[in-house]
Amino acid sequence: MKKLGLFGCMSMLCLLATGCNSDNNDDKYIDISAPIEFNFAEQEHGFTAMFSDYPPGEETFYELVGEYADLPEEYGANKGWYLAGNNHSDDLIMAIKGSISGLRKNTLYSVSLDVEILTNTPSYCFGIGGAPGESVYVKLATATQEPANDVENEIYRINTDIGFQAQSGSEGVVVGDIANGENCFEVIESAYLEKQLSTELPIDVMSDDDGKIWLLAATDSGFEGITSIYI
Repeated sequence: MKKLGLFGCMSMLCLLATGCNSDNNDDKYIDISAPIEFNFAEQEHGFTAMFSDYPPGEETFYELVGEYADLPEEYGANKGWYLAGNNHSDDLIMAIKGSISGLRKNTLYSVSLDVEILTNTPSYCFGIGGAPGESVYVKLATATQEPANDVENEIYRINTDIGFQAQSGSEGVVVGDIANGENCFEVIESAYLEKQLSTELPIDVMSDDDGKIWLLAATDSGFEGITSIYI
């Protein structure tokens, strides 16, 4: 299979995809030689929220919230994805997922991803199980199969291999954490600050029979408490 380049930028306002292969300019396929933008400020673009690594039916106990919502007022009349949860399992995954269609079917693509989050979690804090900032890892992934939950030993487990907490997987990699850089011991109330994170190397992914690939932006938490972010 021919390997094509695809660059993605998942942010609170947009998703961009670019490539360098001119032979993909056929009208039958999307053009990956120029940015493809999914502007979250304007609409959801088919993305949805999902949560993993918790028992089915315990959504209320885990205080799970995944919604397309207004950003904090200091960011104006813009929207993004708000994710929140209480990590009782010491391994809670919070994510948004969406797809890119119109690619060549059954073709190997090389994907780079960039995410922009808003986080009000300061750096250098102490917490149960781990720090509320540095122990909540941000991961970016791309997969052929739609990210979904399987039930294993009465726990929801994601079918996309994004690794375990600080470790990367074959389909998703750790790109950083949600600590916002403010010193935990110097602030009374931390503000929501922007943080941009990127994959260092592209991730290879095969498009499916319909010419589609899936994208995922997630947190994988080792902090046993409440976490909230905007993507």
